[in-house]
Amino acid sequence: MGLLSVAPSSYSQEQLNAHLVSLATLPVTVTSPSDLPSDVQAQDDDDDAPFSKSLQDALTQLTQTKPPTAKEVAHMLTRLQERRQDFGAYSASKVDRAAEAEILTRSVSIIWAEVLREFIDSSLALQDDEVWWERSMSSRIGALVYLVQSMPERIWRVISAGLETESWQAKVKSVDWRRAIHMPSTSSLSRLFRPLHSGGGSQKFTAQLQALASPLVLTRREMLSNRQTLGAAAGLAASRVGLLASNGPNWSIQQVGTTASSNDLVDEATRIYGILADVLGIKPVEKAVSFKDERGSRKSKRSTQPQPASKVTPEMLAEVVTKHLPEMRKVLHNTLEEYGRPNVFTRFWFTVLFLPPALYFGARSVVNNKEWITEQVVNAKETVKGFFVQWVWEPVEDIFTTMRGGGEGLSLAPETVKADEESLQRMVLDFGRDVYKLDDAQLKALRIKVEAGDMEEVLKAYENEIRQPIKSALFGHLVRTLLIQVQKTKTDLSVALQSLDQLLRSQQLTFAFVGVAPSVLLLYGIWGWLRRLYVGEGRKKGRRRRYFHSLRAIEELLLKAPEDDVRMSDKDRGLLIVTTSGLRVWAAGIGSGVREAFLDDLRMFEDQTLTRGDKLLVVQRIWRCWGRDGSGTSSM
Repeated sequence: MGLLSVAPSSYSQEQLNAHLVSLATLPVTVTSPSDLPSDVQAQDDDDDAPFSKSLQDALTQLTQTKPPTAKEVAHMLTRLQERRQDFGAYSASKVDRAAEAEILTRSVSIIWAEVLREFIDSSLALQDDEVWWERSMSSRIGALVYLVQSMPERIWRVISAGLETESWQAKVKSVDWRRAIHMPSTSSLSRLFRPLHSGGGSQKFTAQLQALASPLVLTRREMLSNRQTLGAAAGLAASRVGLLASNGPNWSIQQVGTTASSNDLVDEATRIYGILADVLGIKPVEKAVSFKDERGSRKSKRSTQPQPASKVTPEMLAEVVTKHLPEMRKVLHNTLEEYGRPNVFTRFWFTVLFLPPALYFGARSVVNNKEWITEQVVNAKETVKGFFVQWVWEPVEDIFTTMRGGGEGLSLAPETVKADEESLQRMVLDFGRDVYKLDDAQLKALRIKVEAGDMEEVLKAYENEIRQPIKSALFGHLVRTLLIQVQKTKTDLSVALQSLDQLLRSQQLTFAFVGVAPSVLLLYGIWGWLRRLYVGEGRKKGRRRRYFHSLRAIEELLLKAPEDDVRMSDKDRGLLIVTTSGLRVWAAGIGSGVREAFLDDLRMFEDQTLTRGDKLLVVQRIWRCWGRDGSGTSSM
């Protein structure tokens, strides 16, 4: 992706924009006073009560062109909750209550989109590491490479676990090294390799299996365990995505000719908060319940029984962003850290280990061959300079010179050709006057023949004179006819050169481009090689692989889905959205000219109004339009 390219919008961002537009166009009525408690109705007499300062600031922040971030919304909701505590459970006017309802609806939409984005990104990250483990296991030496890469970490884990119990001096002295080398303990193996089974009852059996298995087998089983754990975590995150997408805000679902009240908006916001609580695992708040014991004394205890459904508050929404969402991120980070791909140092320490010797021998070789290397550098510099000057700069300069005023031809002046023709005419006319005694009319006809290239009279005289060459040379006109033919040959040559000069002048630009074409092709090839070296052929293969497998995964989900898309499980719908989001990220690397068309095809997968058959047709359309490897996205 280029520096100036813009990343495509995500699924959560597009859904948020659609919900905010629906809220902006939704007709809302102020809550009727009869719906409020009697002690609050007396406060609602003044319908023209102005907005409070905090409500004005919150609405201004939420109605901007660019929606605020979830952290900004949480900060704003915290201030709003403080304002509610200062003024009581209800606002001083119906207008303020309507404003609070709009603030809650916009805030819960933004938080819903943020939670949806987090679960989509989490599922993509888990799937990427799962694919990494799968590719490592598919290699014949993948397990061996991973064992070598992770060996220092495993050894350090064993050593650090031993040093935690007693001092390292006593530990070293107490170890029977000869026995330890030939028969490592089961506790050391359990620290070197992750246990094959979890649970207290199987630890002894697991230790016995590990003692019998080879290190490569244990490593491969560990890789398989990591892959399965990441796959299960990715599936769980995808099911949360499907639940959020299926039960998202529906502000636009209203009957024609009706309006929504403030209570309707708050009820919908409460429903969405319940969905967020389900996917984030928010537990009900414990409340103190008082009761009387057998003796009649009053006591209290903590109760977690479900309380009657209450309206969502700004404080509850703020806690989703400040407390529960960070906890979810922490769980993801711990999962990736424990079961994900090894870090960069673990993967490349073995390669970096050979870097100092390579640098040492390389530097010594440079010092020993300093003169030869200097000479080669100078020769390379002169070669590159000569190539650019003689084969690139000068031919290009000739092209501009030709386009500006024309270049040089054969340097043959038209006057020269005309003078040769007139000389030939005079020689032939004099020959006709002296030999054939022609009058003026006959000479005029002869001139016309000569201009047309007819030398019949001269050739006839030459044929007669050549019968007696010596006599004709001394006393006849043989020499004169020969000189006339020489002049004719010279004139024909001048005319031919003039035609060639005109041809060269008309094709000078073509010849100039032909001259510079080899150097341009060579430069283009070098540029393509450097570009492939910079971008990386492996990256291109990775992009093609991701495109191909993502579309196959989408098609597989649709083929296995029920005929009725409504009965599609939350996990399958979430996997469909997550896979499509991965293709959205992939689309950031294609040209802006075709990116929007490709994204339009992806949006059809996310549209819940389309049936399973319609989405299968979209898969065929993508295969047909964009190719089996995505090459169609770069050919336009």
